[in-house]
Amino acid sequence: MAAVEISNLSKTFRDFFGRRRVHALDGLSLSVKAGEVFGLLGPNGSGKSTTFKIAVGLLRPSDGRVSINGKAPGTLAARRATGFLPEDSTLLPFLSALETLKLHGALAGLSRTDATRKANELLERVDLLHAAKRRVKGFSKGMQRRLGIASVLIADPEVFILDEPTSGLDPLGAVLVKDLIGELRAKGKGILISSHLLGELENVCDRVAFLNKGKLLNEGTLEDLLREKEVHELRVSPPDSEAIKALEELARERCLKIVRSGSPMRSLEAFYISVLGKKDDTP
Repeated sequence: MAAVEISNLSKTFRDFFGRRRVHALDGLSLSVKAGEVFGLLGPNGSGKSTTFKIAVGLLRPSDGRVSINGKAPGTLAARRATGFLPEDSTLLPFLSALETLKLHGALAGLSRTDATRKANELLERVDLLHAAKRRVKGFSKGMQRRLGIASVLIADPEVFILDEPTSGLDPLGAVLVKDLIGELRAKGKGILISSHLLGELENVCDRVAFLNKGKLLNEGTLEDLLREKEVHELRVSPPDSEAIKALEELARERCLKIVRSGSPMRSLEAFYISVLGKKDDTP
């Protein structure tokens, strides 16, 4: 049984007189397995958020069906099985971080003792234990995002639907979230995720689907979609200049075109993390 099953899903938004105004989804079908991270990609207005809202029961589809662990969205069983992180914060600004997580724990049916214990564990996990008693209204956007993720985790659901989970986070915060997603995958959770930052999805997703104007354009594993089969890359270490020169000469003798030769560059994100991700006592 799939964690999330979407079959021929369509959604049309109409005006007051019933006239069709926006065709947000058009026959979308996809499946998310347990223990899999599935990324949904597409420009603004492609139907990603509409898909998520239907999956958690906030919108009704015009046609088609969605199931969460075999249950219809909006049913008690489906709600208990799902952790949903919307794109915009829904945190209560007058509560502290600890109170927020204890409230979510109570709503999930945890005892007061268990809710408090898990709340403190999660605050430490998302690096907010130092701000446990601060009110949410004083949090930065990144802190609110990390708290929102912790609030989704406290019920320990089987399915996670995460809309732009790294929105507002700096690179270190984004790495923390990606690590959390990896831990959830290892526990066998099904994860449906969207992001405008393609690099974020590339680092965590097993499969991705591309949407545009409500239609599925392409779907597959990152291996199948991204591999450049007409190019072979060979890296050598250490960079022995004589050996590299010999390899380049051999390539020319075999009539092979050298597309690029030289030392690779790290991404700016990787350099940022290497500098700012050090421990305080690191010189």
